[in-house]
Amino acid sequence: MSGDENLNRRNFLGAVGLLGLTGWLAGCMKRSEKSEKPPLDSRFTYDVSPFERTDPAQLLYRETAPIPTGFDDPKCLTVGPDNTILIGGDRAVKCLDPAGQLQSTIPLAADPLALTATAGRLCVALKDHLEIFDASGKLLVRCESPGEKTWLTGVADSGEAIYLADAGQREIIRCGPDGKVAGRFGHAGDGNPGFVIPSPYFHVMIGGDGLLWVNNPGRHRIEAYTTEGRFELGWGAPSMAVEGFCGCCNPVDFTRRPDGKFVTSEKGLNRIKIYDVKGNFEGVVAGPEQLVKDLDLAKKACADCQVGFGFDVACDSTGRVLALDPATKTVRIFTHKGG
Repeated sequence: MSGDENLNRRNFLGAVGLLGLTGWLAGCMKRSEKSEKPPLDSRFTYDVSPFERTDPAQLLYRETAPIPTGFDDPKCLTVGPDNTILIGGDRAVKCLDPAGQLQSTIPLAADPLALTATAGRLCVALKDHLEIFDASGKLLVRCESPGEKTWLTGVADSGEAIYLADAGQREIIRCGPDGKVAGRFGHAGDGNPGFVIPSPYFHVMIGGDGLLWVNNPGRHRIEAYTTEGRFELGWGAPSMAVEGFCGCCNPVDFTRRPDGKFVTSEKGLNRIKIYDVKGNFEGVVAGPEQLVKDLDLAKKACADCQVGFGFDVACDSTGRVLALDPATKTVRIFTHKGG
């Protein structure tokens, strides 16, 4: 076979191959177009608009002037000694006085996802490890990561131990004051129900009753454990109604008032609510119509849990409820109508 014949043969085969690829791609496009489903019949969609308005009789708080965070991407919030306000975001922690005036800034190597402050130290949970600072903001300990799948979203400090809420490994990690891991709990078995964490919203705090309180968002509950990890009790139920917790995974955050009552925060239908010490619904701090202007974006947070639209909440000693707003990048302040 001559060189010209070889060339013509290669050209022919190449053309056939190109035509085949073009036909295959066209077929894929047609199949893709055919596979597109028509919109769901309106008879099978659930209208949540009735739940986007709060009964005025249930609204127990009023909002006062918000505090700008100065962050492009605020991540977390806590109240420290003397009602100082600590906000994490943009690879830093800002410490503000109760009126919102900036006192100091602590630079970090990565974004903080959870904070807790006592008179002696500040514990900062980054995604894969814990960092401990003294009261002046000096770094004391940079801890090792407790696991490959670690995604820290909560931290609590009892003084004798530090507790980390690990959404990645779905467990609570108990550390010594030096930050070294001393124990873990939370997986189902031995009387524990197990944590169901569909999205990175997992919080832990120490109550005045000496128990560890955590949100179990996939079970729509708040639960209490001993400091050694034994399940004690839980309350909460799934419901679109204001008394319950809606969506796939709520509440996304919670705290407690000085009187022990619970303050909870939900995404999707963004609601901040009050429950008594036994978990009985009492009323609303703020409803969806107050908290968010872009309701479509809020709803996307239920369809896609990576859309960060949960409000971190904290309480100071006066009973004010503070909520970190990721949209307005402010700390929203709510005070009880009864004083």
